[in-house]
Amino acid sequence: MDKIIIKACLNGARGREQNTNVPWTPSEIAAEAKRCFDAGASIVHIHARTPQGAVSYDPAWYTEADRLIRTQTSLVVNHTTARMPDATIDQVLRYLRETPEPVDMISLNTGNIVYNTPLVNGSRRSIAIPNSYEDIRQIILACRERGIVPEPAVLDTGFLTNVATLVEDGLLPVPRYLLVEFSGRFGDGFQIMPGTPRSYFYMTECVKELFPQAIWAAHGYEDSVFTIGNLAITTGAHIRVGFEDRATLVDRSLAASNADFVKWAVEVARANGREPASPMEARQMIGLAVGA
Repeated sequence: MDKIIIKACLNGARGREQNTNVPWTPSEIAAEAKRCFDAGASIVHIHARTPQGAVSYDPAWYTEADRLIRTQTSLVVNHTTARMPDATIDQVLRYLRETPEPVDMISLNTGNIVYNTPLVNGSRRSIAIPNSYEDIRQIILACRERGIVPEPAVLDTGFLTNVATLVEDGLLPVPRYLLVEFSGRFGDGFQIMPGTPRSYFYMTECVKELFPQAIWAAHGYEDSVFTIGNLAITTGAHIRVGFEDRATLVDRSLAASNADFVKWAVEVARANGREPASPMEARQMIGLAVGA
């Protein structure tokens, strides 16, 4: 049976004004992780948040969330390395280094992400999420120190070029697994590849040309979540779903849990002759330590 890795992105920067069920605290994160595990996910991706929902870089938050997830499940745990413009790379390096047990994986954004916020009083504000070469190099070296596996995340062909550069420079091995990410649509403010079928096939053909042995998980954002998700499933790739990417289900009703998105992915996968990979199987497919 063809196995599919389902990765649940539990919160990101999603606000509760969009869905009150978004988890922020470590205990809420762990409860959501267990629901997703039971529904068929093999990986969970998490962002630290304050009790009020602001972005956090607190090692103690990650320590507690990881502990609670690992107590209840065998899920692969994946942290973010994204940071807001007012945060330093040292804040990211600190939580990578200071959790008592290293996380399994980190999502490694491989380029700068620019977002032009929605119109307010006729204008937009640009937010740039920094990912310079030196930032990426420092993150990779911190991962090496602790045996953490970077998940190269590509949001456009420029990001993919950066991955190839990092491989040529000896900082990354030839990727065995990547995350291919898309925005919602043209005109949504993100300066990254829009989530259309043409974009999906172009990006994934580029991945195959550069790294023919690699597998990938793909995801859309907001409007393109189910478009990209269906394409990933039907083309034999893997998938990311969850509150970070969308607050509502296919029928636009509010999701009660990240597990609702996982259940959707499982249903579509099984309709296409695919079964959810267990965390152990996902480890083997990605190249993570199986005994972790």
